[in-house]
Amino acid sequence: MRVTTRATTRSTRARWGARCVGLGLTTALAVAFAAGPASAVAGAPSASGEQPVEVPGNPTFDSLPASISPFTCDRIVKVDPVTAGSFGDDDEITISNIGTDNTFDFTISDDFAAIGVIVKGGPVANLYDYRPTGIQADQELHAPVNPANMTYYGLSHVDFCLVEDGSNT
Repeated sequence: MRVTTRATTRSTRARWGARCVGLGLTTALAVAFAAGPASAVAGAPSASGEQPVEVPGNPTFDSLPASISPFTCDRIVKVDPVTAGSFGDDDEITISNIGTDNTFDFTISDDFAAIGVIVKGGPVANLYDYRPTGIQADQELHAPVNPANMTYYGLSHVDFCLVEDGSNT
C-alpha cells in the first residue's frame, strides 16, 4: 500500500489563513447587519427625494438643535394625532394616504408652502427641510426607523413650518 502525502507550504498556509480571516469578517458583518443598528435611523427619503434628518426627543421648530439653522415660519400648524383630513386655520394642510407602514402624504393649499416638517414617532423625530424654496406637496413622509423591529415608529404628531408662498426666497 502506497500512501501519498502532500507537503504543506507557506503559501498553502497563507491561503488558508486568508480564507479564515475572510470568513471571520464575513460572519462579523452578517451578524452586525442582522442585529440592526443600536439606535433609530431617519430612514428613506420622501417621494420628492428629501432625506429626513433624525432629531432626538420631542423637537419643535423653536427647539431644534443648534446644529440645524433656525427656521423662520409665518405659521406653524401642529397635527396631533396624525389622521387623514384638513388642518390649520384655513384648512390649508391636507394629510392623506396614511399607510399601514406609518407613512403619509400632504398637500398645502392657499398661498402657503412648507419649508419644514417635523414627524414625531417613538423617542425621536424626523425633520424634512425643504428650504429655501418650500414645497406644497410630498408623499411617503415618516418617523425614524425603530431599531427593535426595523419599521418606522408609529406617528405621534406632525408640525408644519409654513411660509407665505414667495416669502421664503
